[in-house]
Formats: sequence, C-alpha cells, structure tokens
Amino acid sequence: MKRRSLLGGAAGLAVTAGVGPGSLLWAPFARSKAKSSGHDAYFAKLNEMLKRDGPGHPVMLLDTARINHNIDRITASVGDGKQYRVVVKSLPSVPLLQHVTQRAKTKALMVFHQPFLNATAEAFPEADVLMGKPMPVTAARTFYDKLGNTKFDPASQVQWLIDSHDRLLQYQGLARTLGLKMQLNFEIDVGLRRGGLAEPEALSAALAVVAADPEHLSVSGLMGYEPHLTGQQADLNHPEVRKVLGIYHGFIERLQAADLNPEQLTLNGAGSHTLKIYEKDDTMNDLSAGSGVVMPTDFDTYHLIDHRPALFIATPILKRYTHNPFMAEPPANMQQVYYIYGGYWKAKMASPVEVGDTIYQSTNQSPIATSAEVNLEVDDYMFLRPTQSEFVMLQFGDLLAVSDGEISARWPVFHQTG
Repeated sequence: MKRRSLLGGAAGLAVTAGVGPGSLLWAPFARSKAKSSGHDAYFAKLNEMLKRDGPGHPVMLLDTARINHNIDRITASVGDGKQYRVVVKSLPSVPLLQHVTQRAKTKALMVFHQPFLNATAEAFPEADVLMGKPMPVTAARTFYDKLGNTKFDPASQVQWLIDSHDRLLQYQGLARTLGLKMQLNFEIDVGLRRGGLAEPEALSAALAVVAADPEHLSVSGLMGYEPHLTGQQADLNHPEVRKVLGIYHGFIERLQAADLNPEQLTLNGAGSHTLKIYEKDDTMNDLSAGSGVVMPTDFDTYHLIDHRPALFIATPILKRYTHNPFMAEPPANMQQVYYIYGGYWKAKMASPVEVGDTIYQSTNQSPIATSAEVNLEVDDYMFLRPTQSEFVMLQFGDLLAVSDGEISARWPVFHQTG
C-alpha cells in the first residue's frame, strides 16, 4: 500500500464497503453493549483473557462451546442411517478434527490437498477418506511416495475422485505401475457445472473399465456437489432440489445396472450450506460439512441460521486517535481511528460494531475508524470474523481453543506443503 495515496481527499478515503457484522446470523446473538468499552460482555471477557494470557500478536480463537453446539446441529441434520463426513480443508488442524470427529462419532473425512492427505493418513490411521476434488495423478503418486509406515491402508481407506474418462485411465496406469489397488469415487455433475461426469452414460463406460481390471481398480461410489442451491430457501419440494436428486438417481440406476449395490457404496453430497435440506431424504448416504462447525461469515445462510459464530481473529490495538486525522467532518461512525496489529485479512469486524468504512487496507497496521462511543485503549483487542475458514485459519499459527473465557488448548494447523 503506497502511503502517498492516503491524502487523496476525504471523499476518496472510504474506498471499501463497511465491515460491520450485518449478517443473518448475528441478530440472534445481539447483546446489550457497554458504551464505555465498545465490547459486549462476551467480547469483553475475551479481551481481558487475551490481555492477561495472550501472546500480544494477532491470533485465531475457537469457542469450543459454540463449536460443540454446531457439531450437534450438523449430526442432528445428518440423522441416523447416514454418515457425516468432516471436510478437512475447512478445519485444517489435527486436534480440531479430532475434537469434531470424536463428538460427531465419525471416522469419515473429506480431503482436498495432497499434503493434508498424508498428514491425515498419519494422524487418523482408521479414517475413511474421500477426496474432495480430482487430484492430478502426480499428486496421487506423491501421496504414495510420502506415505510412511502407518496403519493406514490406502487400498481400503482412500476413495480417489474421478471426474473424466481420461483421469480414470491415468489412475489405472498409476495403479498398474505401483502394483496396487485404488478405490474410485466418481464425481457427477448435478447442476453445478464445475466438471464431473455429465451424463449417466459416461458412468457406464467408466464402470466397464473398472470391471475389466479388478486387480487394480474398484468402485467406491458417487459424489455430487450442489452449492448452487445455497442462496435458495430450499426444501425437498423445491424444483432445483428435485432436479439435483433426479440427476443423482439417474447415476444410481447405472450403478444398479452394473450389479453394484448402492447401499454398500459411498453416495456423497451436500455441504454446510445445504446439508439440512436432506434430513428426510435417503438418496445420499454420506453428507459433508466443515465450515458450518466454525461459521465464518460466508456461511451466514438460510439453512445455518441456528448455528453460532465460533471463529474469531483477535488483534491488539497499537495506536489510538481520539479524532479522525483523515477527515475534517467525519460521519458519526468514523469520529476516531484505531490502528490494529496486522490486517487486510479475509474477515469482517465483529467487535466493536460501531465501525465505519475502511480508510485503507494494510497487512502491517490497519486503521479502523469507529464512533466516539468506543472507548478501547492501546493493548485492548479488536475481534473479526473470517469470511471463510480454510485459508484464513492457516495464517496465525496455533489456534487458541477457548472455553469459559479461558485458553484451554493450543491446536497446531496443517502445513501447506509436505
């Protein structure tokens, strides 16, 4: 960020949309705020905890009580007779994943990144892993090359996602070269238009290849992802939902025609946004969710209205101006300016709430304009909610698990490479 761009006039300073909470989810958790501090009781307690026990730099907090509430909501929606599959990329920490899988009583994980797959194989030797995207065959080979001497058996515990006939042949070639057997789950396009098998006929051709090479290949199921339903207040009677399930059933019929029993396969779908739609449907027996456990702001959507925000960036205040040095006549919510430690994260301000438009963005010291009613001091903390979890959670080192206003654990995150 170029410093000389700051003084382009008051009208040009507010260049970014406001960062107040403004979400579906926040209203149910609104609390009376003490004007003398700028934080309500919840964030005031976290502020005092961090001033006492925190490291003095930006951290990522996880509220374990809220996480438990969200896990229980997800498992209730999945219900009996279906499997809850935990999305690893959205919860990129072994201790966090252990907490979620233990409370949810599941061993099913969805993995999107080769280094995370190797880390998962080591940390969860009994896991059932479904790949969440089709990986380049070189990434699959890297996984086998790096697989240590663990109890994890890829032949029975990894389902590789296949989205095309060409990728199927690539994986078959790898299996033959390495002399091993690979489980294959077929990605199907149920309306997202992001790849996968577009027609049931394509599945029939793929199944024929697998059937002809039982030494190296087996069929583990289907995966049909449908986040295009996210913005709709949909239930099983919604025409777009019926369309998704109709397409899915067409592929299931091809499995049955190949003498495969769908009840013995992984029929995966959904995500945090849409999982609740299928509470009374049995088309899919394996439902995925990750971000709904921690609730970044992008997940403040209709079917997650009863989930609670559980993930916060906490960052110290470095400087305070009790006036606005950038504006002669600032609006009411921009009467003073605080500088926080760091900034420019994919996040929105959670507390204090009386914040104005962004003055400018900086990854070093971000200025936060607030109303004059906010009375936070240097070394107090401000709190932000990430807009998403998967990337942002990897930026702060160990996650700080918080219970009853105390730091209860420090949970390392995954490494991006390995």
